[in-house]
Amino acid sequence: MPIIPRGLHHPAAGVAVLAGVLQDLDLDPLPLLARCGLPPEITGAGQAVPVEREIAFIRLALESSGRPDLGLLAGRGHRFPVFGFWGLALAASPTLASAIRLGLQYVDLTHTFLRWRFERGGPEAALVMQAGAPLGELETFLVERDAAAAATLLEDLTGRRGGLAGAEFAYSAPAWAARYDTVFGCRPTFGAGRHALRLSAALLEQPLPGGDPVMAAAAEAQCHRLLDGLSPAGGLSTRLRRHLLDHPGRLPSQDETARHIGLSRRSLRRKLAEEGTSFRALADEVRFGLVAGYLENTGLALDEIAARTGFSDAANLSHAFRRWTGTTPGTWRAARRPGHESQPDAHK
Repeated sequence: MPIIPRGLHHPAAGVAVLAGVLQDLDLDPLPLLARCGLPPEITGAGQAVPVEREIAFIRLALESSGRPDLGLLAGRGHRFPVFGFWGLALAASPTLASAIRLGLQYVDLTHTFLRWRFERGGPEAALVMQAGAPLGELETFLVERDAAAAATLLEDLTGRRGGLAGAEFAYSAPAWAARYDTVFGCRPTFGAGRHALRLSAALLEQPLPGGDPVMAAAAEAQCHRLLDGLSPAGGLSTRLRRHLLDHPGRLPSQDETARHIGLSRRSLRRKLAEEGTSFRALADEVRFGLVAGYLENTGLALDEIAARTGFSDAANLSHAFRRWTGTTPGTWRAARRPGHESQPDAHK
């Protein structure tokens, strides 16, 4: 049985999509919604639901539908409009790499139960999914739903089918494994050491058909405001991201952050580990998001970006950027802003 933090809420989009899938299967979702204490007019737009009720609805949907592959069906129903401003920011991103960056930075605006990270290096990159807490018998459904949703969004972003180089799942092949080939456009590997979607690194910097840097910047700004308004019940990782984003010019240290939220350094480290992350990982995620946003959407010199994102100088920013991406800020900017004439990058 999943371990759910008390008081946690999710956007209602996940419930709304699943209710729509049940209707497509000629099943009436209204009695199930009522049994879970959820309103019949649920749409997902601007609504939030208690996570324990969402879990109860998923369980009833699986039981009533008799479809063990319901997670794959639900995942394929996740198109950009489902996610509001988060989806708009991704859809308007100039490159796949920038869309992934935005998606992970503001992933707490979605209804995922998983922790996500992005790995780059060599000819392939990977979106790795990890349970933030034990998911019990629902892990297969939740991984299937989110992985299928990610594959669907990738198709919509790039305008092409079969963009994945591979898919890996830690659980054994289910009885409906043949459906995975159709959903992911590739032959998956089961019994792997992780849940992950792999894609060619060559796709990351190619311009996206719907790219609109101005719209992406506006949508990202709204995502920032929405994230800032999340309840503390959104989890410790959410609280820390919000706290760090509130201090972009000088990110608080781990000790300062622990004091701010009333924990010891050791307790902070332990609680973050329980959520599958660490203070350094969150700080790097936030800082990289801020830096990449300035590089992609402004012509600011590197010294100015360093000052705005808590680095002592451009050289330190460049060093960190190489660690994050394997390339320089100047190369990153040039690849994402064809024809853009920025101020000289003295630390390429």
